[in-house]
Amino acid sequence: MNNEKSNNPISIRSRKWIIDALLKLMEEKPYDKISIKEISDRAGLVRKTFYRNFESKEDVLYEYITELMKEAEKAFEALDSLTPYSMSYAYFEFWHEHVDFLRLIHKNNLFIIILKHLEKYAPTVFVKFKAHVMKDFDDTFLKYYNEFHSAGIWHMLEKWIASGAQETPKQLAQIYSDISLNKPHLKI
Repeated sequence: MNNEKSNNPISIRSRKWIIDALLKLMEEKPYDKISIKEISDRAGLVRKTFYRNFESKEDVLYEYITELMKEAEKAFEALDSLTPYSMSYAYFEFWHEHVDFLRLIHKNNLFIIILKHLEKYAPTVFVKFKAHVMKDFDDTFLKYYNEFHSAGIWHMLEKWIASGAQETPKQLAQIYSDISLNKPHLKI
């Protein structure tokens, strides 16, 4: 992945066109069958412009998901209440707004990249959560807590998409909250 992206307006516009082109092509054919030439042609750009901005089509998806995760992070920063319910509701509500993209990557067997990004961005959220809710736990516990909950909420998201996205974000948040707070065991 190109580590230094240009802030030049033409470069920003080209990257957007390339991202849009890849997403449109993914609606039409499998991701692994899409070539850089097809992406460039669909974007109305030459391949040289593609390679000036990205190293691969994986790099294109990475940038798009990174931007999505930055949006999600803003939703978490706006939370007044840091509970399993409020945090998971913000997460599921965010992805509900991007359900078409989730379906697209699920259809192309690329859903794991959401987990990879979640693992990258979740620690930022958990730092805030730790400061307010989990301040009495040590860093080792929190490290595993973060991994456990990141994987769990990602699997819930994947199951939701695979099952047709029937539940509302509120329903998913309640399920996540009940699991997190150990409530299923109280219903025995």
